[in-house]
Amino acid sequence: MFVTGIKKGKIIELLEEVDFLDNQEVLVEIKKVGNFWSALQDLRARVDLEIIDDDSFENLRDKSPGRMVDL
Repeated sequence: MFVTGIKKGKIIELLEEVDFLDNQEVLVEIKKVGNFWSALQDLRARVDLEIIDDDSFENLRDKSPGRMVDL
């Protein structure tokens, strides 16, 4: 499981919910994220994006005609 967090002193605040009980001990691997592009390269190295068969973005664009607004 990969979860993004923000370091604040000795505390890392998770930016999403995880399925662990409070006060449960966990093992954390820390990796500094430089920017979007380095994170994308890391993702591509770990995940074969070609095998993802997901049509989540199919027909995403609204094809209805727009309306004209008089200014």
